[in-house]
Amino acid sequence: MDKSELITIAKDVLSDSKAAILSTVGKDGVPAMRWMSPVFLRDFEDSIYAVTSIVFNKTSDIKQNNKIQWMIQSKDLNRIINFNGEVSLVEDVALRSEVIEKLGPKLQVFWTINKDTSNLIVLETRITTGVIFLPVKGQKEIVSFRAEV
Repeated sequence: MDKSELITIAKDVLSDSKAAILSTVGKDGVPAMRWMSPVFLRDFEDSIYAVTSIVFNKTSDIKQNNKIQWMIQSKDLNRIINFNGEVSLVEDVALRSEVIEKLGPKLQVFWTINKDTSNLIVLETRITTGVIFLPVKGQKEIVSFRAEV
């Protein structure tokens, strides 16, 4: 399987599940996991995008350690995908608008807890590796997203 095939499967799973788990490492060295609504953008398929607030703990976690992991799983748990990567905090207004437009109604909970839109920032995860688990079939495959040097 190549990265394009894995992204296609991840998009399919995400379109059904609507959410994923983002794992960061806090300044205390303890992992923290959060439900998020990520999206793949057509022109940047080696990256995962989401929005958050600059005042949330995950933002300070990322500033301390930008290595993260996403987990996307189908509702029936037949397909579980983990993406490892390095995340950047991006303050680009056009990118933020594109991500918010693509996510649309998936952000209802986010808007409930984050009323101040001036605090919004984009999380851009550049994927380094992806792992797909097919538990029912007993299969696991690792896909590299970076060319070997």
